[in-house]
Amino acid sequence: MTMKDYVMFLPGRYPTEHTEFYKELAEGKYKIAVDAGYKFFQKAEISPDILIGDFDSLKKIPRDLPPQTKVKPFPQTKDKTDTELALEYCLQTGATRIDIVMPTIGEPDHFAANLLLLTLGAPSGRGSFRADVRIVHPEYEISYVQNGKREFVGAMGDTVSVIPLTNQIILSCAGTKYDCKHKMVKRGQTMATRNMIVEPAANFLISGQALVFRTFRGGRE
Repeated sequence: MTMKDYVMFLPGRYPTEHTEFYKELAEGKYKIAVDAGYKFFQKAEISPDILIGDFDSLKKIPRDLPPQTKVKPFPQTKDKTDTELALEYCLQTGATRIDIVMPTIGEPDHFAANLLLLTLGAPSGRGSFRADVRIVHPEYEISYVQNGKREFVGAMGDTVSVIPLTNQIILSCAGTKYDCKHKMVKRGQTMATRNMIVEPAANFLISGQALVFRTFRGGRE
């Protein structure tokens, strides 16, 4: 197991048709069940390495918990969500890549908060990233970029949207339907959304801070 690669499963509805995708995503990674995210592990018949949460949605620590699974409980009255606490745990224990599985958008405030949690993997004082953090779903993935780039290979037909978080970003992209060089995009503008990848490889270079949404053509098989 590559202990630097982590995957977190959040509470939500896990359709049976997505089970194999998520099992493959978790293979070889340190697996974290976040509160009722443990139900996915029961459904997939695999074991998490750790169960984290205040158990407000799971209600209590499961009796069928595998003996090798560690439990890290938190009080229900706290200043951080279970997801933030789980992400902090990953960073504190040396994760370099963290996949967050959020099977449904769920409550809109939680979804928005989880999007901004991606920034916790941002560069440290010396400029290096603490971890590459993304939200992963069979139909899309979301990542955070700060003065960096994203490269997509073998993704023809997928669409990419770049959403500025800072007052403005400078965007260059190639291999897409709408290539651009040093294009200024202000926060709140939508000109950098829904750009289709039309070449075997596509590159997005971003100066500033942005969320990058990649939507898979027809979903992943």
